[in-house]
Amino acid sequence: MKSFIERQLYQPALVLPMVDLMQMMVSLDFNMGQVGLMMATRGARAAFQRSRELWSADRDEVAAAHCAHCSH
Repeated sequence: MKSFIERQLYQPALVLPMVDLMQMMVSLDFNMGQVGLMMATRGARAAFQRSRELWSADRDEVAAAHCAHCSH
């Protein structure tokens, strides 16, 4: 069990967000309202950025398909 926990905890995908959260909590003096607001803001920003990337990729695909269709 100990080795399982160690393997799971040493994963950067798990540890880095936890460290980031702890740093934010310390910088905001553990004010959970502010921490929640900051997390919501970061999540909204990430979701917006991802949706822009997907939308841009979709537009590029449609344009490429249209150009391929026009050349025939």
